[in-house]
Amino acid sequence: MTKRLCLGSAVILLLTSGLLANGLNLNGFGGRATAMGGAYVGLADDFTAVFWNPAGLALIQKPTFGLTGHFLIPTNDYTLSTFTMETNAKVYPSGLVGYFQPIGDRVVVGVGAYTLSGLGADWNNTGLESVLIYPTPASAFTPPVEAYRWKSMIGSITIAPSIAVKITDQILFGATFNINYGFFKIDQWGEYQIIAKPAMLFNRGQRAMDLKGWGYGATFGLLVKPTDWISLGLTYRLQSTAKLKGTVSFSNLNSVLGLPNDSDATTSVKSPTWLAGGIAVEPMKNLTVTFDLQWTNWKKLDSLTISLLDPAWNAAGVTESSLDLNWVNRLQIRLGFEYKMGDFALRAGYYNDPAPAPDTTMNILIPSFTFNSVALGLGYAKGGLHLDLGVEYLVGQKRTITDTEAMMPGIYTMHMPVPFFSLSYAF
Repeated sequence: MTKRLCLGSAVILLLTSGLLANGLNLNGFGGRATAMGGAYVGLADDFTAVFWNPAGLALIQKPTFGLTGHFLIPTNDYTLSTFTMETNAKVYPSGLVGYFQPIGDRVVVGVGAYTLSGLGADWNNTGLESVLIYPTPASAFTPPVEAYRWKSMIGSITIAPSIAVKITDQILFGATFNINYGFFKIDQWGEYQIIAKPAMLFNRGQRAMDLKGWGYGATFGLLVKPTDWISLGLTYRLQSTAKLKGTVSFSNLNSVLGLPNDSDATTSVKSPTWLAGGIAVEPMKNLTVTFDLQWTNWKKLDSLTISLLDPAWNAAGVTESSLDLNWVNRLQIRLGFEYKMGDFALRAGYYNDPAPAPDTTMNILIPSFTFNSVALGLGYAKGGLHLDLGVEYLVGQKRTITDTEAMMPGIYTMHMPVPFFSLSYAF
């Protein structure tokens, strides 16, 4: 039971990862970039390069302000035996804002801020706990088991002071210093435990976890333009570590065991390395084709330990909570197209994003899917004004998990439309 339902720890992983994906947020920003399937590392010639490839910021010729907005609308379904539930309808916004200023002909400085994550899961629970404890009746527990909240809200904001330099007209280099602030709130059933004296099945009640913290890292980018019609890019985002602290609580500890319901908690979370390479070519006038390979070192997230600091909990033998994740490294394939028609541009893109989580660690609060994503977009540029609109649609591959040793067996499905926009102005 504990193995299957101890989900809170796993969610912390997502707070400060350099690149998040697979059910909780998109891995990219910008109306143009997203409409081209996020195959943007080799192109990266606007203000969103602060995320994709900071070397591209060196192509900015005038002071530029930019803003993007993405509106994630996920729908999840979960089936276990004859029980089925789905998430409540919600919109999770994310985006990027930045200002960049050329200094002379070869240096650009500025700062960007973006939401690495801004999503969660809010399940319309009509009795999942009864299925999980079957065939034991809810009344056999103290206190009786009821329907609890299963909800997560995850977010992280990165502030990225940036510098980009034209080493030559063909070779550009850029770097950002990443200041990450991550937070999450999660509610779920707190499981049960067997108490010997007095003999009981103790229902811990509602479990809540609320952790926040800071992490620091850096991103480096290189852009090489050997000719006017081809561009090659490389981006490397360093692994970083964030220290998070907050509280963990169980609603029934005090009333049944006389322990405090809340405990202070801390943990350290590694953000995995991200390495991406891309190429952009213009095979004919007004047509641009881009292709990216983007790799994430998810294997760094094999396990996670949370230290529980309340003295009364420690005296009762509760000092930490740990979880084995067994995530694996993954490679994304991305492809994009853009065709310009005067002041307008039509765009399309596709990417495949394999799930890093194996069946054994799949669960309803951090659903990890293999996504196939398609996107369409329209751009308008006039003078210093650039406006981009589009929509992305992510289809999660259905996951059927029958392994009884898995954290949470069942059938999972997910799909997510994402309308988005970008607006920028060069002064």
